[in-house]
Amino acid sequence: MVMRFFGALIGVLISSSARANLEWLDEFNVVWDSQSANSGESMPCGGGDIGLNVWVEDGDLLFYIERSGNIDENDQLLKTGRVRIQMEPNPFSADGKDLSFRQELDLKTGSVLITGRSDENNADIRVWVEVCRPVVHVELDTEKKSEITASFESWRNQKQLIPKGDGRDYNRWAMYGYCTYNGDVFSYPDQVDFAEGGVLFFHQNCGDDLIEKEIALQRLDGVIDQMYLPTKNRIFGGVMLGNNLASSDVTGGSYVFTPYKAWNLKSVKPVRQHHIRLVLHTEQTEHRDKWMAGLRKSTAEVSGVWERNVQWWRDFWNRSHIIINKGRGADDKGWQVGRNYQLMRYMLASNAFGEFPIHFNGGLFIYDHFYVDGKRGMNPAFYNADYRKWGAWTGMNQRLVHWPMLKSGDFEMMLPQFEYYRKNLRNAQLRNEVSFGIKGCSFAEQINSAGLPNGYHYGWEPPFGTRNPEHEVGMQYHHTHYFHTQLEFAFMMHEWYRFTGADISPYIPFMKDAVIFHFEYHRMLQRRRTGRDWDENGRLVMKGMQATETYKTGTNPILEAAALRKNLEALFALPDKWVSKKEKELFRDWAARVPELNFRMRNGHRTLSPLLEEKPSSRLCNRELAQLYPVFPYGIYALGLPGLDTAVYTWKYGLDPAGDTYLGKEFGINGYPQREAWWGWGQQVPMLARMGLSHESKEYIVKKMSDAMGDPRSGNFKARFPAFWGPGYGCMPSMEWGGVGMVGLQEMCLQTIAKDGREIRMLPAWPADWDVDFKLHAPGRTIVECVFSDGALQWQQVTPLLRQADVVIGQ
Repeated sequence: MVMRFFGALIGVLISSSARANLEWLDEFNVVWDSQSANSGESMPCGGGDIGLNVWVEDGDLLFYIERSGNIDENDQLLKTGRVRIQMEPNPFSADGKDLSFRQELDLKTGSVLITGRSDENNADIRVWVEVCRPVVHVELDTEKKSEITASFESWRNQKQLIPKGDGRDYNRWAMYGYCTYNGDVFSYPDQVDFAEGGVLFFHQNCGDDLIEKEIALQRLDGVIDQMYLPTKNRIFGGVMLGNNLASSDVTGGSYVFTPYKAWNLKSVKPVRQHHIRLVLHTEQTEHRDKWMAGLRKSTAEVSGVWERNVQWWRDFWNRSHIIINKGRGADDKGWQVGRNYQLMRYMLASNAFGEFPIHFNGGLFIYDHFYVDGKRGMNPAFYNADYRKWGAWTGMNQRLVHWPMLKSGDFEMMLPQFEYYRKNLRNAQLRNEVSFGIKGCSFAEQINSAGLPNGYHYGWEPPFGTRNPEHEVGMQYHHTHYFHTQLEFAFMMHEWYRFTGADISPYIPFMKDAVIFHFEYHRMLQRRRTGRDWDENGRLVMKGMQATETYKTGTNPILEAAALRKNLEALFALPDKWVSKKEKELFRDWAARVPELNFRMRNGHRTLSPLLEEKPSSRLCNRELAQLYPVFPYGIYALGLPGLDTAVYTWKYGLDPAGDTYLGKEFGINGYPQREAWWGWGQQVPMLARMGLSHESKEYIVKKMSDAMGDPRSGNFKARFPAFWGPGYGCMPSMEWGGVGMVGLQEMCLQTIAKDGREIRMLPAWPADWDVDFKLHAPGRTIVECVFSDGALQWQQVTPLLRQADVVIGQ
């Protein structure tokens, strides 16, 4: 036994060296040996705040460009454009029958490598994005001297009417606030021309601003001068440049039923090496000259950028990993899950320094939506590469993209989402002050880039401002009184501080106001009903509420009760410099007034209840496991904590069947959608893992994180890139799908909940027949490493060493 362990230890030391050198990543690179049929078979490439979709089609190299902050006057996140590169003589055959073709996502350097061998020419190409500057590079090295044509293609070349569709899911879904707006809505053209030594392109937002209309709708125009207006005077775009390239002509064409114009740069003379750069710039300014000056500063070439990029990616990959069944290959489901974990993390890193959060629905990697749902013949004015279902910052979905960044140690990648709340805090405070005269912030569920309810869910009622003031905060449809996710993001910020110990002071006002609103708002409503602030037991009453989108209506939803409890505990644990003693006294009083969690008897067992039941619901409006939010994300029930059997019984007996009006059979669901709807944002895995249900955790993580094959809603929809999951509830790739899968896998490996978060529980829900090598982060600036193989723990290490005393293995 000693010899076996010693041999295993030597093996681990050797593999640790390989991990530091990133050799372990090589087997996870995605490699294709043939050209792609269309943009739906593209490969992601990104860094900083830029995402590319890269593919070779009919002998041409193409890629879409998208950048965080490319938000137009309709509050729609737009592609920058499409680039097409043609070579003569061409290393790629026009019919795709190459002598040799290879396209590889090189994870170690964050770049896409393409090799072409044809009868005419051979070429090696690298496409990459600078992490620390908004610059895209395409480097081509050809065996024979060659000429290239680099084309910037734009489909936004004229003002277009976007007609109102028959429902929420048609014409205006990408500009979500306008879905039910009765007035005319237009998309506005970009401006593209030969200038600045290349092709200059930009979009300058005009005065027809959706967010300003939504402010007037909500009767906030009297305080608009105090508001942050993210789309106002926004200019975004850039310039495409190339060594040995000169402006040529403007041509046209059509891609996926969408006409476009192409501004072409062509080689001055044949050479073997070509280098194309796209330099991007975004700024809020009324003056185009000021934007141009900012762009020109970025166009200067800087030495050593490639080396710095490689170092950034090296540091990123050395920060954490989860490697499953190493060496077993793509036919092994566990290996697929581990490989796709790395791919999802790579896609999240494309927005490490974004101005806005990475969008849950497609992130920076959406492609022509025709290859998602195939609605042929829809108007190319809106149904093009910019088309994104659910073009809003939906809180429930956004949170799932960001939870995995804690244990992966990607703490800086969470800041764009935190900054979204910081920058929009005053807007959310003004809503309360104007409508009710109460304190706190109210971020609803479906919100625009200014943090305000979008017009569709608020309700367009011409003339503006005809709503009953008592319902001014409440929304329409599935989000009547749905303000839970601001509490979850506040809790996430507390967790960020617990993990990092870093300065959280910029976000303290939001963390307080997210809680204050719930006490101010519900006390106000209770006074209207009864003349008193509290119920007969002195507790807060949240009446007429819903539990997620799934249950409505009732009293004291379990997720709000859990969230308030955890946030208040976290607030009065913060240093006095951030939360004063007087504030802590108030928060302790409120903590005693938070409603108790709800329970109900099901099949003879005590289970968690989503609402304090007033009458049974005959229909589920959605599939969320609202009753298990005290497990994930709030950790009130978990391994090492009392009452875990209640949570387990809830999973086994406390779920609800679909009602007669639920489309269960169409989606292949046989009666219990909360259990069976695992795709998209389905959160079964982190909940199961926290309950220690390893068998079920394995079952659901395989469904969730193995190679993308569509879902029961879309049928067999295999994606070429294995982590382009979806469509789920919207676009491909579904970033929320991958995000919640990452969280689930992390929880199977490591939990940090019991003993007031000090406990480090390794392998709490890990299947005995899977090997794993992980490096993850824990609270208190702690790093946890573990190797489990052949059904046994081979090695583990905790840094700093003093945290070793907090380690618990398994269940």
